[in-house]
Amino acid sequence: MLDEPAIVTMLAFKESGQRGGLALSLAARLRMAIETGEIRSGERLPASRKLSQALGVSRGTVSTAIETLIAEGLLETRIGAGTFVASGATSPRKPPADQAVALPWFKEPEAPNIDEVNPTKMDFRPCRPSLEAFPMQIWKRCVAQAASLRPSPDYSSPLGDEALRKEICLYLRRARGLQCDPGQLIVTNGALNAMHLVSTLCIRPGTKVIVEDPGYPLARQVFASCGAEIIPLPVDNEGLCVDLLPKRAGKIAFVCVTPSHQFPTGNRLSLARRHALINWAERNGVFVIEDDYDGEFRYDVPPLSPLAAMDNGCVLYVGTFSKTMFPGLRIGFAVGPKPLIEAMARNRAFAEYAPNDLNQRALLNFIQDRHYERHVQRMRRIYSEKRRCLVDAISRDNKDAWIGGLESGLNALLTLKAGVSARKVSETLKSRGALVPTLARYSVSTDIEDSALVIGYAAPTLQQIDIFSAMVAARWRN
Repeated sequence: MLDEPAIVTMLAFKESGQRGGLALSLAARLRMAIETGEIRSGERLPASRKLSQALGVSRGTVSTAIETLIAEGLLETRIGAGTFVASGATSPRKPPADQAVALPWFKEPEAPNIDEVNPTKMDFRPCRPSLEAFPMQIWKRCVAQAASLRPSPDYSSPLGDEALRKEICLYLRRARGLQCDPGQLIVTNGALNAMHLVSTLCIRPGTKVIVEDPGYPLARQVFASCGAEIIPLPVDNEGLCVDLLPKRAGKIAFVCVTPSHQFPTGNRLSLARRHALINWAERNGVFVIEDDYDGEFRYDVPPLSPLAAMDNGCVLYVGTFSKTMFPGLRIGFAVGPKPLIEAMARNRAFAEYAPNDLNQRALLNFIQDRHYERHVQRMRRIYSEKRRCLVDAISRDNKDAWIGGLESGLNALLTLKAGVSARKVSETLKSRGALVPTLARYSVSTDIEDSALVIGYAAPTLQQIDIFSAMVAARWRN
């Protein structure tokens, strides 16, 4: 049995800051002590006067906390004897975090293959936009304007805000040559959300999905988590090797490609292969998921229209604002045949109903006032300069290295000279504060050559690009 001073010490607490905080804090601390067995059934609490004096609170605060727990059945009063912990109130148990899940049908999900947040000196990992020139004050005004509108008492459409869908359609027509109407577009919480929505509609036991190898690891995991068998197809300097597609699709649900800027090699899918892929998909009744994750940024090459802009009905075009603005916005979109888009909207209603209204309205303001297109044009110039700096630095410092994948996008591929291990170079750079992944990091095949680094050049500064190039050269000379 605990003595009264021990109970007083155990009940030491801090004010919670919420309304009625002192009484609620004391009740919560006392409740936890009872439920975990620190104070056991049958033990007597100190008198309310003693507790109030020892804890430095009013007697009314103590009485309120005790009355709360009496109502909950954890305490009981005995006339002439005092207040006691009720019989059966104590149930010692481990904290929830220490409890193991003991459900026979529970399946531990695979760890997502994503880059961890790492506050390093120099981050050359791909798919990270630069925020140095983002018009933050303009964006704040767009958010404030959106927040000033009276919210609706209803949920918004699972398709997304209609006005935003219309503006995105107009933008795609101007910037990408893609003709679509709002009924063919769904606003998503990023590209992966779109892939998950279509996967849950199309993937069944035995379904297969063709992906690029190397390619986007998390997209592969989305398909696999929905039950698909992943079929990797190699890529070369013209993109996906379309000639390796099987003559008959069988149980293949769709092919996922990055034709505007193959991730992570940086090559573009050639026009001939684009036609061949569309013809194969239409002939076999297979969808093509076109992930246009950074297609806005193109340098020194003529544009190639998206697959979705070609005359077909088999492409789901997936876009995102994560690379043109910032990933935390969590807004993307998908364009496709109206029946598929409507099915995706019905499917999304079961899980999340609709995307965030405030973010959609802010983005609508940003696009309507042409701030978005001006920002993309500005960033295209900045990224072009960083790209030029990277090419110049590599040419100056690394005579035996070859850099490619520079026609578009935000990353390039640095192929090292024969005999140099990309993995070891990457490890050395990491020890010196520079994160640069290898090409093998994104491959399904285990026998891919350890000879290339994937360089994201959008987020680093020009000075960091120079330092990186010199570090790579010093590493292989040593």
